[in-house]
Amino acid sequence: MTGESDEDITTDRVQALVFGEVATEYERVRPGYPEALVDEVLAYAPSQQAALDIGAGTGKATVAFAGRGLRITALEPDPAMAVVLRQRVAGLAVNIAMASLETYQPEETYDLVYSAQAFHWTAPGTRWARTAAALRPSGALALFWNHDRVADPVVRAKVFGVLREQVPMLAPAGEPPEPESLLKLWPYDELSVRPEFGELRQEVYRWERELSAEDYLAYLTTQSSYRMLEADERQDLVDALAAVLPSHVVLDVATLLHLAKRR
Repeated sequence: MTGESDEDITTDRVQALVFGEVATEYERVRPGYPEALVDEVLAYAPSQQAALDIGAGTGKATVAFAGRGLRITALEPDPAMAVVLRQRVAGLAVNIAMASLETYQPEETYDLVYSAQAFHWTAPGTRWARTAAALRPSGALALFWNHDRVADPVVRAKVFGVLREQVPMLAPAGEPPEPESLLKLWPYDELSVRPEFGELRQEVYRWERELSAEDYLAYLTTQSSYRMLEADERQDLVDALAAVLPSHVVLDVATLLHLAKRR
């Protein structure tokens, strides 16, 4: 799938902090998460009182879970993203900590630890141990990501063609894989062998979103791979993409959810 898949597995700490450059646009054009996913996570978690949100961003998932009555500690190291997050969670039981998973020193353990579109930014050498340490016995871990692609194959081919011509490193090698084929890759391959976790479960939620061409381009430029381009190169790419897009773009979205419980 395109969209978020270019960000899936990287630990470049500079790249992880580029989102604040476009924090307001990030909140405006990034997708949220299906209500069915929130239902599934809460049904899976044995208790639903205190939660830790790793990499809260502008609060796409934070608001969804806090709205269900959870008391949340939201970790967000980017000051600009935290400004938007603070606005979004006003009036909710959310405490914002300006920290990453690596720097946070928890004062309690949690019934639920979750990370939406962010766990790939955590440090590989310590993330599982730190996550396990933050969970109470039998507490739940939920990791989830949105993956998307342009639904219309003709438009998708045009987009891929522009990427190959303008910025080849952003162009996919071929058609995006079916989301079910991603379930046994990372993070499952690591999580499934961690002694701290068991009772693994996975779900895929398929849905659609429609954006104007302008909002689709704005969405692309909130992705880290686009943020890392030089400004002129990014603008040239946006202009070239705009020339091949229809007035509106429909995206096929697959939200992948990984669940596990602390042993």
